[in-house]
Amino acid sequence: MKNIYKAGMHRILKNWIFIGGCIIALVATFGFTANLIGMTGRFENMGPEKRMIFMSIAMMGFYTIFVPLYTNAEYRDGTIRNKLIAGFSQKDVYLGTLFSHITALGIMTLCYLIAGIAGGAQISADMLAKNIVLFFALCGYVSVMEFVAMRVQKTVAVAIGAFLILNVAYYIVMIGNFFIAFILKGTALIIGRIIYNTDVFGQWMIHVGLADQESNPGNFIQIIISLAIVLLSVLLGTLGINKRDLS
Repeated sequence: MKNIYKAGMHRILKNWIFIGGCIIALVATFGFTANLIGMTGRFENMGPEKRMIFMSIAMMGFYTIFVPLYTNAEYRDGTIRNKLIAGFSQKDVYLGTLFSHITALGIMTLCYLIAGIAGGAQISADMLAKNIVLFFALCGYVSVMEFVAMRVQKTVAVAIGAFLILNVAYYIVMIGNFFIAFILKGTALIIGRIIYNTDVFGQWMIHVGLADQESNPGNFIQIIISLAIVLLSVLLGTLGINKRDLS
């Protein structure tokens, strides 16, 4: 798995889509955080720190496209089959590819943080804590995308699955905002809060200040929920995978 991880990182770091994503993360985050276009109203009042965190959701959109696209390309060009011929198991391929994507996410997050701080966001314990929470939330999302990309080999089906998950994530949060604010109480509220925070979009809404604070279970619980998503995605994604025939 170590060799697959190293090879995956080598290819990702040379991938023009990933390189472009990191450049956009630097430029867009700096410009938005520093308010170079002179925004007024809500965005001006957010301040640099919240404007920086607001931009982090763009990574959700990027990895909705990049993970399925990259992994499916490895199916189509025979890279994954060659790894199996070399003696690696499909589980090795799955885990090595996943960890390379999470490392790539870490690199892009670092670009985003550097740009945000350069744009005026003040380094503080609260700012760092929020970004750590959102990084783990994005790790959970990347794990789900990798589950889809590794389990579905057809390009069209992968694309449909990825964007279906993105849409479900959006509607869970929109409906959840209403239910948490006006309907759920007691045990139902606790369950609703957990479901809301399985979604990176939900955690982002909380930390950017757009969600009802009743939906916030705290940073530690959010990280635990995100790690549970990673673990569940890996368990389901690798279940019986070594017995699968590649078409």
